[in-house]
Amino acid sequence: MKTIVLKNIVRNSSSNEEGLILFDLLRDAYLKNEQILLDVDSNLAMSSSFLNTSIGSFLDNYGFSKFKETFKFKGSKSQFERLNNYISNYKELYLA
Repeated sequence: MKTIVLKNIVRNSSSNEEGLILFDLLRDAYLKNEQILLDVDSNLAMSSSFLNTSIGSFLDNYGFSKFKETFKFKGSKSQFERLNNYISNYKELYLA
């Protein structure tokens, strides 16, 4: 498993452009059949734009089961809840 510290790969976690950087890493890991552990600093907030471009795009292209196989998360409880809510809402809307 490869650990990626989010603050070391993006300047911020509030824009589509920065989300694309994370999407590219997730996509490359998936294509290489690798797992990613994303370590998010407790002070870093992830905006909807960032999540849509990174996590949402990955889910659109490869699906939830491939996301679970590829992606693990390490961060604060509030960040985990934010990410969990994002994914839950995505799954509800996508299946509708």
